[in-house]
Amino acid sequence: MHLLVFCLFLLSLLVTGVLGTETRLLFFWPGCLLLGLAGLLAGLRWRLKVSFPPSDWCVASVMALALYLAGRAWVTPVASLAREDLFVILGCFVAYVLMVTVVNHPRRRIAVFSTLLLVGVGDLVVGFIHFSGNWSFHVVPHFFRSFAEGRIGGFFNNPNHLAAFFSYVLFLSAGIVCFGRGNATWKLLLGFFVVAFAIGMSLTISRGGLIGLAAGGAVFAALSLWIVWRTQRHMFLRIVTGITVLVVLGGSVLYKVNEEYLRRRIMQQETTTDVRGHVWSAALAQHDASARPLIGDGARSFYDGCFKFRSTKMPGWGADALFAHNEYLQMLVDYGWIGLALTLLVVVTHAANGIRFLHWFAHWKFPMVGLMPSNGVAFTLGSLAALAATMVHAVFEFHWHVAATAITGAVLLGILANPGFQGPEHKPRRVPGVRVGAKLAMIAASLAMIGAAVTLGRADYFAAEAEIAAKDGDAFEQIRDLTRAIEIDATKGETFYRRGLAWMDQVGADKSAVANRRALEKARADLEAAVKLNPNAFLYPLALADAHDGLGDHDAARKMIEAAISLAPIHEEPRLALAIHYNRLREWDAAERAYLWASKASASNLNGTMRWNDGYFAMLKQAARQADRKAEHMARPSAAKAQ
Repeated sequence: MHLLVFCLFLLSLLVTGVLGTETRLLFFWPGCLLLGLAGLLAGLRWRLKVSFPPSDWCVASVMALALYLAGRAWVTPVASLAREDLFVILGCFVAYVLMVTVVNHPRRRIAVFSTLLLVGVGDLVVGFIHFSGNWSFHVVPHFFRSFAEGRIGGFFNNPNHLAAFFSYVLFLSAGIVCFGRGNATWKLLLGFFVVAFAIGMSLTISRGGLIGLAAGGAVFAALSLWIVWRTQRHMFLRIVTGITVLVVLGGSVLYKVNEEYLRRRIMQQETTTDVRGHVWSAALAQHDASARPLIGDGARSFYDGCFKFRSTKMPGWGADALFAHNEYLQMLVDYGWIGLALTLLVVVTHAANGIRFLHWFAHWKFPMVGLMPSNGVAFTLGSLAALAATMVHAVFEFHWHVAATAITGAVLLGILANPGFQGPEHKPRRVPGVRVGAKLAMIAASLAMIGAAVTLGRADYFAAEAEIAAKDGDAFEQIRDLTRAIEIDATKGETFYRRGLAWMDQVGADKSAVANRRALEKARADLEAAVKLNPNAFLYPLALADAHDGLGDHDAARKMIEAAISLAPIHEEPRLALAIHYNRLREWDAAERAYLWASKASASNLNGTMRWNDGYFAMLKQAARQADRKAEHMARPSAAKAQ
């Protein structure tokens, strides 16, 4: 059973590292299922063989954070958004508990490290495909990478998230190279991968990732030198000299490799014009307006709140952020001060336990055994450096919302919670009920993950099939797949919204009035369901307004547009919808005022979509034609009378 759980855990890390690389759950479900099975089997085994005792305080802090986040996500009003946080949180908790129990011995952790290393190498290979010019390449057929060209992404869509994953594997590899066990060939190979991952990070051109790399490198160097000073003092000066030369040469190589791309990015987007500052101000504005600042507005609430609280100083062409691009502000908005405090508590307890282990090794174990190579020291040191890197990187990004990076981070926390203390010199403090509670919570989380993967995962699969059918122009298959998804999961407003739009697309001038009305009625029903399931998404009431107008219910359409304007007050889209509404009613003066109001919107529609001037000039032509027809109609009686 132990071996089966361990193999399932390794397989879940591999699958999640390759597929669970987005903020949505679509490709995470296979890894979620495998991880849930591993956690459930481990829980049913109950008495797990643990070589070294974990820190109960670390386990207690993680359990408190996981229970709070999961509970807050459970009561979040928009269930479809909350679950995108919920199952990543549950997956991280299960992975963490397995790391402090089943995978607590350094030999098994070498297998975990090798799995992460394999995923990292795969990221480098896919990154090479991107770098060769195929920037949209995706490992899943029928899907493509949507991020802009010029920055490699590996298995990830977002290169910033790839940089976060590289920093994890890089510092673990560096720990093994400097302090781990193994022959020269193994360490030379790992040294090569350290350099390759560093170059890969530079090719992501993630400024936050590179700043995090520098912070993690500083922590790694400081702790390494301290260990050497305590254990191999006669080698201290030579090591300091070697590290200095390595840093200078390595930094020079990284700079030259990345010089052209950094210069190009700085020229295209200077730091002073970076929109992150405006996104952060929007997150702070939402938090200030929250009625529950202690517990936040709920999981992924900034996803919709970014429209309402968008800063007027943000460039009009800038796309809405959807995420706060700062995990601490995101936590503050979604989970409040309590969530932020519990997160910092987890970081502090695990960092303190890791440093305590290094201190114990230098002062107690090394004097007794006299041997320096230690995989426990290597993994602990690498995890501490990676923790520092990801904490700094989190100031600029949202990689903790991606399953692959979040679960890898949970693995590193598990290493720090149980680094391998042994012997009478270490007396762990027990916290009553923590270990039993962690096992019970792991069983519950595993059951939830398995059930969700089987049900919600199938619903997401059919929704993805519908997306492919829509791109292929097969409306029948699109609606059928969306219907299948809704039959499995009727809580996701986005699926109803997409099916409502599909019904709207069935309305055409070449069809009978009865057929058009039937399609509009179906669209209205779906869009009303979407608005009910997520009343904070401003696009849903706009689409519903179109359906109401098509059915002749213009008062209801006006109310929906007003609701959308309140949800996105500075955006062009709802103002343009109001103008089009008046345009349909041939109320030319009101339509003109609305079009001109839309022209003053701080957040413009993207290029390639309908803009206010497109509708405005079309309205002028339409009004002119109507005036000509009216004049012609009035001229006919006058001509007849003259005759």
